[in-house]
Amino acid sequence: MTPHHWTVVAQEHDKLGESAMWHPVDQAIYWVDWYGPTLRRLGNGVPVKSWTFSECSILGSFVFAAGGKFLLALNTGIKLFDPVSGGLRDVADPNQGREGVAYNDSKVDRQGRLWVGTFDVKEKDPRGILYCIDAAGNVHVADSGYTVCNGPAFSPDGSILYFSDTMGKRIIAYDVDSRVPHLRNRRVFADLGGETGLPDGLTVDAEGCLWCALYGAGRIVRLSSDGSRCASYAVPAANVTSCAFGGPSMTTLFVTSGENPSAPGAAGTSHADGALFACDMGIRGLVEPEFNLRAD
Repeated sequence: MTPHHWTVVAQEHDKLGESAMWHPVDQAIYWVDWYGPTLRRLGNGVPVKSWTFSECSILGSFVFAAGGKFLLALNTGIKLFDPVSGGLRDVADPNQGREGVAYNDSKVDRQGRLWVGTFDVKEKDPRGILYCIDAAGNVHVADSGYTVCNGPAFSPDGSILYFSDTMGKRIIAYDVDSRVPHLRNRRVFADLGGETGLPDGLTVDAEGCLWCALYGAGRIVRLSSDGSRCASYAVPAANVTSCAFGGPSMTTLFVTSGENPSAPGAAGTSHADGALFACDMGIRGLVEPEFNLRAD
């Protein structure tokens, strides 16, 4: 396991920190407390800024949207959030309030489309669906039959979507059609059945390697483009959930964590659980695209 020095850059005692993402204009890291449900921002030497959404119970993830806005995956639907006015605008709700199913991780592809997954709250039945939402707000079913949809992330050229089948303990890869929101050639990219912990959030570096947070194992693994392991990094919290590159040179890896164990195989708790960590990896990451919702 490769030794690295991690710094706690924020300790908000998140019940379930998730969805870390760096904003290159703000020079700030954003993330969510899933059960807050809260969106957080840290940057420019100012204290953590938080927005809490009392009208819902879960904020599964977010992505950046044009005009300084955010697209939030709330349990009440996919909504556009304006941090200046505090307003929320409905964009789509493909889950349609299915009982016991909620939104989870999401990312924007190189074509500006949102990919968001759902999960079975009891983590037992394959009720999760991976959706694609285009700039007009049209919803497309990309794949289904997963208990917990996690990830996703895209190769540097956008031709491959990586996806964490969390309860299956594997990472799936798909070929992405740049013209239409269809996925092809589903295959197992990495079988993590022999690992401690469960594959959760993903990010891709500029070299085309995939980074995966292993929930319950307190580790981040780096996988080459052929799925083989390059390195494994211990993090001083049991329940690491997501990872994202940022910082002025895009070489700092930010890692979110959960305060309390809630998954099989959880390794326990520590004083650092629920913190946001950072470490300079000396490897450059990629800026995440924005979702540009088409005006009505």
